[in-house]
Amino acid sequence: WRCCITDADLTTPNDKGENMFYRAVSSYEKGKAKARAYHSRFHGGSFLKYLFFLLALCFVGLLVALGSGNQPIRKLVHMPHFTFGGGCTDPLTGMAVKCGTIIEGGPNDEKWIEEVITEEDMKKEEAKANPPPVDGLTTLERDNKPNKKMVESVAQDGYLVVTWANWHYQDFVHTWVTHIKECGVTGYLVGAMDDKLMQALIDKGFNTFSMRSGLTEADFGWGTPTFAKMGREKIRLIRVFLELDVTVIISDVDVLWLRNPIPYFHGYPTADILTSSDHLTNTVDDYQLERWPQAASAANIGIMMFRKPSLELVNEWIDIIEKDSQVWDQNAFNDLFRRGLVMVKDEPQHLFMAYHGKLKMGILPVAAFGSGHTFFTQRLYQTLNLQPYALHATFQFSGTPGKRHRMREFMLFEDPPSYYDHSVGFITYSVEGLDPLLKDAGPATGRMHLDNVQGHFKLVNHQLALLRNAFAITSVLGRAVVIPQFYCGLDRWWAPHAGRIPGSHFQLPFPCPLDHVLELESGLTQELDPAHFGNPTEFREFSFFANSRMPEAVRSNKVVVEICPAGQPDCSDGLTPAALKDGRVKVQAGLQSERLRTALSSVHAFKVLEFTTMTNAFGGFTDLSDWDRFANRIKGYTSLWCCVAAHPGHVHYDMLWDIPNHVDKFGRRWDQWEPKTGP
Repeated sequence: WRCCITDADLTTPNDKGENMFYRAVSSYEKGKAKARAYHSRFHGGSFLKYLFFLLALCFVGLLVALGSGNQPIRKLVHMPHFTFGGGCTDPLTGMAVKCGTIIEGGPNDEKWIEEVITEEDMKKEEAKANPPPVDGLTTLERDNKPNKKMVESVAQDGYLVVTWANWHYQDFVHTWVTHIKECGVTGYLVGAMDDKLMQALIDKGFNTFSMRSGLTEADFGWGTPTFAKMGREKIRLIRVFLELDVTVIISDVDVLWLRNPIPYFHGYPTADILTSSDHLTNTVDDYQLERWPQAASAANIGIMMFRKPSLELVNEWIDIIEKDSQVWDQNAFNDLFRRGLVMVKDEPQHLFMAYHGKLKMGILPVAAFGSGHTFFTQRLYQTLNLQPYALHATFQFSGTPGKRHRMREFMLFEDPPSYYDHSVGFITYSVEGLDPLLKDAGPATGRMHLDNVQGHFKLVNHQLALLRNAFAITSVLGRAVVIPQFYCGLDRWWAPHAGRIPGSHFQLPFPCPLDHVLELESGLTQELDPAHFGNPTEFREFSFFANSRMPEAVRSNKVVVEICPAGQPDCSDGLTPAALKDGRVKVQAGLQSERLRTALSSVHAFKVLEFTTMTNAFGGFTDLSDWDRFANRIKGYTSLWCCVAAHPGHVHYDMLWDIPNHVDKFGRRWDQWEPKTGP
């Protein structure tokens, strides 16, 4: 305890004629316990008497504090006059106080009262001093709600490009904003669905507004109830900004803008709504709107433009999805705009009359405003030699990690500089032996049966066997593997098909996204216990070293690892480190893990080890228990191909497909692997 008092306190009257005011403050009991003596009026007496009283009070307070533990806090209140039943009033302040235990023998024999202050009392007092806002919003949210002033300060030529996200998608937001600013768009806003993201965006100087939703800060999860609720927030946003008299270009956060879209939309001044589409083939070869009804597939609401006349449709759209939580917002929009649809004869801009003939509407070109299929899988913009305006990461697998990886493969994702380095380094390799497999990898019969898919699985399995060796070396050396471009003979979908998704037209075989074959969400990106799953196996995308974000100091710090037959001159058998000569080392084929580690110890300091081949580059683990743990890990790395016309119709890939008598991730034992549907 500290008792703070001076001679002046004892002898100098205050403005109320009181000649002492003191406070004893406790720093004990986790900083909570406080004892105060208020308003004691001294009428004569010696200094020693006053001092004795103060010391005694401090001593008593110390004893109370030491013995209180988590007991209620006590405060001594001067109470020369008190009553029972009707409450107690401090005559010096006129304030009501709690009646409690009377303490006799205070200064000049005046009576004191001990007031018990509980934790609940303190919380109530704090709540009174800091009442919650009437609207339930934090200061951060209230200061950043969208309003007319905000819109007018940001809008560009009357347009506003808007997206929204929660904290889980903060790296997507960073990528979205970086791209749109590089396109020359200043009229953009990002809606923050939680304060954590809001503060981060403010700190970065991004145009942002609050749209607190009360939803999770984690992944929305496509198709989940949370995802559906998130979609409803999006539709309300459209109404908010239309009512603020701005033309809204709304886009999901997994959309990347590659060109400034405002001049494009400005070229359609009479259109009330323009929307992207899930149509899988183009009806125009340039940047015109798609032809209707030739491109009558479902409109995709990931990229849309709304002008003020569309407000009636937007209001009805909101009414529909708020009345029935089972209605998907995209389906509701498609149903709405098709009501009373009227074709416009010889319409030069391919517009049509939608929503009971009240609104002019058009479908954005699927090559220039690409979906996940027309952009990543078909690469339709390359076929037509167009410069795309945007891409939307749809038609993909492996959830959010699948979206992120596709953008990385096309060198469009904004990763931090640390992503382009590694504490140990990287390994790379080329895939040999593809040409003969590619010839027979496409549809064999054109039917939705297993005999149609044999060539596809031979092609993919060849690549999986090489990747398995690369993953094993990665786990031994502690490096990250740069996975080469995968090739597939057949497309992947969610329903039976004969090689291509119905409605699409592109060349097979084709360079396929990694999520067509590997499970990125619940496989490669999962943190697994090394005690059961062995060492981690980090990875990067095939375009990693071609990315302009890659530091030259990392890219060029490379050594070639040549896999050579036993007995060849300078070919290390792993008993001693391999000799480095002219930027190359030679390592014997089929070395087990410990010998391989020894052979490559001479080039440990190099950032990049470029293997000439992965065939026979790894001969197994020296310790068989390491193999068991590694096998447990990689079993979960592969995904599935879908589908033939059967129930079930999908076939699971198997990273161990060529190992006799192996057990797959479903516990099935294989003497010889073959494409088999299920489980």
